[in-house]
Amino acid sequence: MNEIISYIIIGILQGVVEWLPISSQGNLMIYLSNILNLSSQLSLNYSILLHTGTLLAAIVYFYKEIKSLLTFKNISLLFKYNFKLLKIKENTLEKDFSYLRFIFITVIVTLLVSGPIYFLISDGINNFNILLINLIIGLLLFITGFLIFFSRKIFSKKPIFSIKNSFLLGLFQGFSILPGLSRSGLTTSLLLFRGFNPENAFKISFLISIPTIFIGEIALLVFNGLFFSPYILISIVVSFIVGYFTIDLLIKFAKKINFSYFCFILGAIYILTYFI
Repeated sequence: MNEIISYIIIGILQGVVEWLPISSQGNLMIYLSNILNLSSQLSLNYSILLHTGTLLAAIVYFYKEIKSLLTFKNISLLFKYNFKLLKIKENTLEKDFSYLRFIFITVIVTLLVSGPIYFLISDGINNFNILLINLIIGLLLFITGFLIFFSRKIFSKKPIFSIKNSFLLGLFQGFSILPGLSRSGLTTSLLLFRGFNPENAFKISFLISIPTIFIGEIALLVFNGLFFSPYILISIVVSFIVGYFTIDLLIKFAKKINFSYFCFILGAIYILTYFI
């Protein structure tokens, strides 16, 4: 019974912190490693797998946007090259197939970056003890915090859905496979740096996460085999339910609050556990 309760708590945590720029993966790894005493590699894989529930919640939440993007016309034009259509102003792109192209390029770059990083850290992560992992996640949370802090102070004047921006966005999202680097924190920070307003930055961040996480979950199961358990399935179901009912509120909350301080506080706590 205690174990079931623990995995219900994990689902609740995932359903809440996924929408906040404080690294759900990093925080879940800390919980799984320190509280449930799972191995470092299993904690990493479980923390990635738990995104399945919130992925489904995001699909339901952004259903209308996804449906408007995935039209036959947009998909048929996706691979047609037209340089003029690669640089269109932010407010004109939501109804244009170039928006879909922007997301497509971002996802491809993300997978090319995150794949090698995942295999690199998964091969060596069991050589690290729990306290060292706490230290690393804490330091990476500080990096996330600094990016979020400064992103609200720097804006360019011409936000565009260009190949350059999609490449940079994919690069940032790819590195967020590292526990402690918040995916939403990094991607929204970059979009804010590039001049996008907070509302569009959060929207784009979660839209690009949907295909990325979907492909990542499939790849995880292909390379590691099916490692579902009744307990992790409970967490996924709980994360979907909690995520669906909290996504709107928490995204609005994240737009108004500077979460860099939360990253600094959590990072400091995890770093202190290493030294104490």
